[in-house]
Amino acid sequence: MKVIAHQANSKEELERALKAGVDIIEIDIWATRGHRFLVFHDIFLEKFGRRNNWTMYLTQEEIEELRRAHPGLLYLEEALELLRGRLGVFLELKRTRHAEASYAWIEEELLRLLEAKGALDRVTLISFDHLSLLRFKELHPQARVGMICAGEWLNLWDEVERLGPTAVLPHWAQTTPRLVEEAHRRGIAVYPWIVNARDLWEIFREMGVDGIITDEFEGLLEFLGRKTEVKRGSLLPR
Repeated sequence: MKVIAHQANSKEELERALKAGVDIIEIDIWATRGHRFLVFHDIFLEKFGRRNNWTMYLTQEEIEELRRAHPGLLYLEEALELLRGRLGVFLELKRTRHAEASYAWIEEELLRLLEAKGALDRVTLISFDHLSLLRFKELHPQARVGMICAGEWLNLWDEVERLGPTAVLPHWAQTTPRLVEEAHRRGIAVYPWIVNARDLWEIFREMGVDGIITDEFEGLLEFLGRKTEVKRGSLLPR
């Protein structure tokens, strides 16, 4: 069962996940007004004291101002260079549709960047925006994509049939033995999110999921007998 580090969205978090020995790193990206991809989770910039400022509306100058104040902020290409092909990446594309015409370039530019960095073969593009995933697959039919799912779907498998994902990423509360069985019958991997509790790790291991997305990746590695115990944020060899 693979261990996926959730929201490794800074240099420090990427290095921590690499040191721990996870299998896959999940990072979040927003396209910005300057046609760049910023590694960041939130739709708004409130954590930086900028109320009602949208991440996707940032100009290049505003990003550089933020990076001077918060050096941990990375562009996507910088995160990929830090990883240097050492393990797989779940790349979550964050976006809204309210300004669709202004951001019609997203999938094409993202594909260009991943190809230029030689990263396409180790990246699985994941998103709640399944239209973006479909557009990405239309541009590159061999690209790996993963559908993030939440709630109870009436037509999940119809959408899976159309999109042809390599993975589905259901919320842990909607991850059932029947879903796992059907996904595996179709040759699709299942990675529930965000699973931070030990009792759920046991349940999902018994269920046969392919991996778990978690904030507590060091603890999950220890639970699986693969890593060392964690004390005060440090990895201590056994």
